[in-house]
Amino acid sequence: MGKRRRHLILIAVSLLTFAWVVSAGLTFIDEGRTPPESAFPTVPGPALVKSVSKQCASGGCWREMAIETGSTAETKELINEMDLSQERCGARNLLTLIRICTGSGFEGKELGIYLRYDY
Repeated sequence: MGKRRRHLILIAVSLLTFAWVVSAGLTFIDEGRTPPESAFPTVPGPALVKSVSKQCASGGCWREMAIETGSTAETKELINEMDLSQERCGARNLLTLIRICTGSGFEGKELGIYLRYDY
């Protein structure tokens, strides 16, 4: 391998490493970021999406979807059908080092689903 080719490879690897470090660093700076609405799981009928909002507290920000159901039993059934009985997190994004976590909570006839970033 020629000297020039080694220098080009070293420069390319250095630039990619720099871009990765900057991207990961910017992710941690923006505490107000939330996952996109498209990351919410599909809501099966006859449940109706009542609202989608962004919430923030001292621990960071998250998106929340409120779903109206017919009864507490239907809410529990919906949680099981959507596989939300416990929080689950997706694979870590290698570029930004974050993953999206999805969970739920309910009160009577209303199911709340949240999305948050896990760093």
